[in-house]
Amino acid sequence: MASAKDAPAVAPGAPRLHLHLLGGFRASRDDGPPLPEQWTRPGARTLVKLLAVAPGHRLHRDEIIAVCWPDATPEAAQRSLGVALHAARRALEPELAARQPSSYLTTDAALLRLETATVEIDADQAEALAAAALADGGVPELTAAATALAGDLLPEDRYAEWSQPLRRRLAEARTRVQLQLADALLDAGRTEESVAAAREALSAYPAEERAHRTIMRAYLSQGLRRQAIHQYHACREALDDELGVRPGPQTEALHLQALDVRHPGANRSVDGAVLPPPVLRTPPASPLRGRDAIVARLAADDAPAVLLVTGEAGIGKTRVVTEAARRMLDAGSFVLWGAARDADAHTPYGAVVEALDGWLAGRPAAERARVGGEYPELAALLPSLGSASPTLQRSPDDERRRLFLAADALLGDLSATAPVLLVLDDLHTADLGTVQLLSSLARRATATGARWRAIATFRDDELVADDARRGILDGLQHDGVAAEVAVPRLDREDCRALALDIAGDAVADRVWQLSLGHPLFAIELAREAGDLGTRSPGSSGVRPLVAARLARLPLTARRVAEVVAIAGGEAAVSEVIDVATHALHPPLSNGEAAEAVDAALNASVLFERDLVIDGRPVPGLVFQHPLVRLTAYDELSQARRQVLHGAFADVVLRRRPHAVDTLATHLSRADDPRSTTYLRQAAERAAALSANDTADLYYSELISRLDAVSAEAAWVRLERSVILQRTGRFDEALAVLTEALGDLRRRDDDDGVVLATARMAEVLISTASPHDALATLDTAPVSAGSGALAATTHHLARTRALLVTGRYSDAVDFAARAQQTAGQVPEQRRGGLIARALQFQAVSLALAGRVAEAGPVADEALPHAEAYGDPQILASVLSVRREQARRSGRLHDALAMGRQALELAERSGERLSQAFEQANLAELHLLVDEVDVAAELADAACTAPPDQAGLSTPYALVSRALVLIRREQDPSAVLDEAQRAAEASADRQAIDEAGRARATWLIETGAYDEALRVLGGLTRGSATAEAWAHLGLGDAAAAAELSAAEIARSATGGELLSEVDARIAHAAALAAQGLGPRADEEFAEAEELATRLPYPAALVQLARARARR
Repeated sequence: MASAKDAPAVAPGAPRLHLHLLGGFRASRDDGPPLPEQWTRPGARTLVKLLAVAPGHRLHRDEIIAVCWPDATPEAAQRSLGVALHAARRALEPELAARQPSSYLTTDAALLRLETATVEIDADQAEALAAAALADGGVPELTAAATALAGDLLPEDRYAEWSQPLRRRLAEARTRVQLQLADALLDAGRTEESVAAAREALSAYPAEERAHRTIMRAYLSQGLRRQAIHQYHACREALDDELGVRPGPQTEALHLQALDVRHPGANRSVDGAVLPPPVLRTPPASPLRGRDAIVARLAADDAPAVLLVTGEAGIGKTRVVTEAARRMLDAGSFVLWGAARDADAHTPYGAVVEALDGWLAGRPAAERARVGGEYPELAALLPSLGSASPTLQRSPDDERRRLFLAADALLGDLSATAPVLLVLDDLHTADLGTVQLLSSLARRATATGARWRAIATFRDDELVADDARRGILDGLQHDGVAAEVAVPRLDREDCRALALDIAGDAVADRVWQLSLGHPLFAIELAREAGDLGTRSPGSSGVRPLVAARLARLPLTARRVAEVVAIAGGEAAVSEVIDVATHALHPPLSNGEAAEAVDAALNASVLFERDLVIDGRPVPGLVFQHPLVRLTAYDELSQARRQVLHGAFADVVLRRRPHAVDTLATHLSRADDPRSTTYLRQAAERAAALSANDTADLYYSELISRLDAVSAEAAWVRLERSVILQRTGRFDEALAVLTEALGDLRRRDDDDGVVLATARMAEVLISTASPHDALATLDTAPVSAGSGALAATTHHLARTRALLVTGRYSDAVDFAARAQQTAGQVPEQRRGGLIARALQFQAVSLALAGRVAEAGPVADEALPHAEAYGDPQILASVLSVRREQARRSGRLHDALAMGRQALELAERSGERLSQAFEQANLAELHLLVDEVDVAAELADAACTAPPDQAGLSTPYALVSRALVLIRREQDPSAVLDEAQRAAEASADRQAIDEAGRARATWLIETGAYDEALRVLGGLTRGSATAEAWAHLGLGDAAAAAELSAAEIARSATGGELLSEVDARIAHAAALAAQGLGPRADEEFAEAEELATRLPYPAALVQLARARARR
């Protein structure tokens, strides 16, 4: 080994040595014999790496020993260092003669160092290039620096502590270079390259605000304001998640710039004054007759959160609400107005979106920017906030919750300034999500006393009793949150007055006789008399009258009305003109189209009103009444409908190609092959917004179109099955998956088969058929060629089935496999899979008795579960932590976690999860001797409907049985029911819990032999319970032996509750053996520990045991 005095003697002309750290360790030289790729001693390689990453490339011998041989004796460590140093010198310089100094690795007393004169390290060069480029470099220099920094430092030692200082330094330099390069490329007009460089920076630091700003600037320079807004929200979310802060003023200014786009002809509030919604800006054509009492009721201050205005078609529901809204507007309220339409009934939350978007579209850009920043969840929904695309980073349940809370918060924000009225018109054509959102908002408003309320109109004959929407509205009325206001027909005098307003006295009586007070029928009768100059209008019904009036229009005007009818009853003037001048046959000139519009307006078929399209107000054309629109649409032949739907879709594609719901609807009705593209986009968007029923409708339509022509149909079925399972429609999900699986097998799509069987297994587990699930999984096991998503889903399904069937060790193994493959899934879908994999690992370890290992895994799972936001996963992770706290004796912590888990389960809305957590919490309250609270929770767990309770049923019943035992009441019937439920579900854990509870009761009643028989048949019994049974049979020695072993086991594992229970049993056994002093000592130990924890239930048990001595 070279000594200190030979350190400077570096061989002259030695070949330059290159140490490569970026991308993996490697050594090379400019000349001389080749260096070995494999080193004989790993310690030698680590020694060189340590010196390469150290400042100045020198280290004290003790520093190297502390890393490489921390547990060795000083003598052994010095020997190992000498061997490693010798091996390293030979590996770097094979030609080195014995006892000759190394040209590269030298010593200086206690220091070891790499000679910088002959050793070149790529990390040093990269840092130097970065420093120079950052100081005064242009694009070429910054690009070279970025290339030099691109490799990962020693990826084989990624987590080694000694590599972290240089790793952090290089990462910071890499980010600084990428940020400056991105800005330089943008300044040079190379926007795409600029965005790519900025995204490289974000891949390492998602919360790097400067990178987000660069991307926003790049998008804005290209006029891509929607993408800029989306990037703003990505920035805001990253900053909030990682740092808990909001974007800075520079980023907010860019957001405002993206939103502040002026549009020609837009009716905007420049000074921020509040504008009424467009429906209230159009003055009524005639006075409102006979509705004063209803209008007064609708506008009353003491109305409930929701008023449901019902009545037949044409009865005047919208008109009375309009008048009430005008009164409230005049009294200082803000009015938000939205309507649902047949043409876009699938649009997620459509009526609420129109109401909120209509309000925001009339507000200044600064206010919209504030709302977008304050409520980013709404940006995925509202075009006025930029329509940032929804992502799948969070769970669907969490996205839905955040969306509903954001809408509630926005309404609360508005109502802090003035009372707010939310009007939702024609709710009978709305999607289910709209009604669910209304219900959520109304219940919150009632609970919090918010200063806003809603009025909704619908035709009661179109919402039948078994319609889910009707069920929700009935529930609101039952709970006092909503009240129904029926609009009746007009009486004779009011009907005559209505006719007089339009056609004079000559026809008023005849109008009453024929219409019987139906307002729309009366209006059409009066108009017919006025148009035809007759004294006696016809009597064939309202729709024939409307059809006759449409037929009297000039042909061009009728064609324009047909375009508006195709569009759904209202359309932007520019889009109607576009269709009329390009798609009608023969096409109209601009002048002819304008004249046709005027003719339709003069005939009172259409009227002009501003519409909010794509987040901005534009001039629009609207039918006078939905029945007029429906009549116009029904008069079209099927062929003409298809042509017009296709023509309107083409216009939308040119003007607003991101309007996927509109495009999906019109292209489908046109039977256009392009519809499949937009149906899928619309389904994915609806699923991301948790509009599950809408997503299912889109998927169903898509499948019907793909079945005959595309292999893609099977994969769409897989996506639809997720929606069906999410909404609890398990039988439908199984049917859809069976079809998909058959198709995928016929097409030899192995990856699809693996994924389909995994999804099918998930459904089978949810329907209490875990053994069938395992058999299904065995038919298509994961192979080396399986994709990451399919493999992960398969492993997770198997893990869940193994958990239910009590094979906990196997479940640990498959959960670990799931975690490994989840890391290879694309980022957008990765978070939830990793969260579930870690959740299942933690649960499996806990159930396998490896509680000490389960805790750290649960801790690791928690941030993933929180980021994904699925309340069920969070509740499960908390359950593991709760169980760890319980076993270690931290009962107050366990109770707090149990309550938090129950809150999360309630938030998820899944009754099964709620029942699980109620049962668990009940048992915790028994441990602290709060029997009444435990009884309430156990009873609540048992009230879950059978079709929703699922696997929770035996656990709920066991918790009720334990309450009965504590109250010294016979639990046998409840335990029998629990046993049957556990065996029916094949849930091994549930079978064991029911068995332990039964053994407890048998011991209480003196049936000791039967108790031992029950415990002997369990997979996981109870040593303490066995000890009490033996003691009851008079075998104190066996009881003492069993309880002593349990004391040792639980004390070693830190399971303090089990230790207390075992000590009480042991003390009783010692007393029975006549060992009084030792028994007293054991009782005292148990009492001290139970008091210190505290463990109230054990103190009760201890007092009983002492009393029986």
